[in-house]
Amino acid sequence: MRKINVTVKRSGNIEKSYLVPYSPKMMVLDALFFIQENIEPDLAFRWNCGEGICGSCAAEVNRKPVLMCKMEITPDMQTLYIEPMKAFPLIKDLVTDPSEVYEKLSRLKPYFTGPKKKTFSEIHEDEVKEIQEMRKCIDCFICYDSCHVIRNHPELKFSGPVNVVKVVALDRHPQEKSERSQLLEKEGLWNCNLSRCCTLNCPQKIKVSEDAITWAKERAVSLRNKK
Repeated sequence: MRKINVTVKRSGNIEKSYLVPYSPKMMVLDALFFIQENIEPDLAFRWNCGEGICGSCAAEVNRKPVLMCKMEITPDMQTLYIEPMKAFPLIKDLVTDPSEVYEKLSRLKPYFTGPKKKTFSEIHEDEVKEIQEMRKCIDCFICYDSCHVIRNHPELKFSGPVNVVKVVALDRHPQEKSERSQLLEKEGLWNCNLSRCCTLNCPQKIKVSEDAITWAKERAVSLRNKK
């Protein structure tokens, strides 16, 4: 049986390599299951649904952040290098702590402030589509891990792509009363250089740079010009 070499970066910057039997349609997460069940029972990694819905199994594979349950090991792959997402503090092995994302989000009024009473109002199809795209976010934090500002310039303040998506989903709702553009500006919106890494790596195909970050910047300028 053909085997592939899987190297996992574990706690303490220790890199350990394992020979894992290959089978067609095998995912990266399956390789970790084999290692945990047959070689290293204490190997730590997150997963839940295994279907690309929960977002919990995100890690960097061959230097790119991915959902391990959705990345297929193709027949031409000879080796895999798996490491934790670099944007977050490490807990153990491939498990990281994303608490900073939630802390940043808490400063952006991440709650609906529209009408509390159930009243009928007309919402156009285009408005629904705009909101639905932002609602596809599964909190995998791959966009956050991909962000050059977050990874390479920790001295700069930035709420991160995922948090811009969250608040833009609220601001684009036709019944929303709050405006969060100024809050986003205070949290470093203009430090984003629109390199589109967040868009390119998003497993949900959300156009983060174009439909969230650019929209927020344009909205901020528009509101400023009205004053």
